[in-house]
Amino acid sequence: MSMTKRAAALLTAFLTLAALLAFALPMTANALPADALFTGRKQVRGKYVISESCVIPKGSTLYVKNGGKVYIREGAELRLDGTLKVAAGGAVYVKGSIIAGDSGLASVTGSLKLQKGGSYVQGGRLNVNKGGKIYGLGTLEVVNNFSDINCKGTVTAKIKAPAPVETDGVTTVGGVIIVNRQFDLPEDYGDGLDDETYSAYLAMREASGFDMSIVSGFRSYEKQRQTFAYWASIDGAEVADTYSAQPGHSEHQTGLAMDISSLRQTYGDTPEGIWLAQNCWKYGFLLRYPKGSEHITGYIYEPWHVRYLGKSTAKLIHDSGLTLEEFLGVYNNA
Repeated sequence: MSMTKRAAALLTAFLTLAALLAFALPMTANALPADALFTGRKQVRGKYVISESCVIPKGSTLYVKNGGKVYIREGAELRLDGTLKVAAGGAVYVKGSIIAGDSGLASVTGSLKLQKGGSYVQGGRLNVNKGGKIYGLGTLEVVNNFSDINCKGTVTAKIKAPAPVETDGVTTVGGVIIVNRQFDLPEDYGDGLDDETYSAYLAMREASGFDMSIVSGFRSYEKQRQTFAYWASIDGAEVADTYSAQPGHSEHQTGLAMDISSLRQTYGDTPEGIWLAQNCWKYGFLLRYPKGSEHITGYIYEPWHVRYLGKSTAKLIHDSGLTLEEFLGVYNNA
């Protein structure tokens, strides 16, 4: 090889290496402060690998555009105090972790794959937009409230709920009230059917095209005591306990639950009952006591009983295929 060609080859190799270093250095060099990595607005259109822990500070944005792919390697942590946007056609693959602080916002219209061992710890806001998906064998861990998640897309990754919190005798998990055989309500809790719940019911009834009347809505502690005593007088307390809640343990006292149209299990086989089971989640409701889940919920199959959770949370539970107890991680104590 001539000296000219050799010099040209060395120059090409040097420029290629310099370009690679320029791309890799911000992700790996310990000399740079981590929060400098994504200061301002960075757009990713190709492949971008994060192999060391770093930060998207408040006021900064990492924007994964159509065709862009970000890989967060095992052991790496992306601290999200600013904004992570994943456009349609963009993708983020997580083997390490994303830790979203209270000011963090992730907006996913593309895909976020939580690979085995990977996690997204959600402490800020998370928008899973229409067409967006969060999936994989990793975990989406909710730190605060489920209301911090706005899900219009699909989430099939495992969701880890926060621990139950009791305040003034009312237990919530991620802001969701839980009432079952273990968790009860104070005698003086509740004063009627929740306004938002009733509005959602009206929208659902109109969309269904069925009569879909409310057989039973709000029940006070005292009313539930009378109701249980009535059924116990007919079937005995042990049998009544399989389908009627003890006072303080009824969801009806929350003002967020209602019985629709019929109190017969055959209702689930009617066109209206089938429509309710297949569509109630679209309006923020959950079929609370599904068939085959008696050992989890503690109650027999009730195709008429729905519980309001809001559209986003209801969709998360629907997509998970779990009962409320399983979704909130309290099923062992149901």
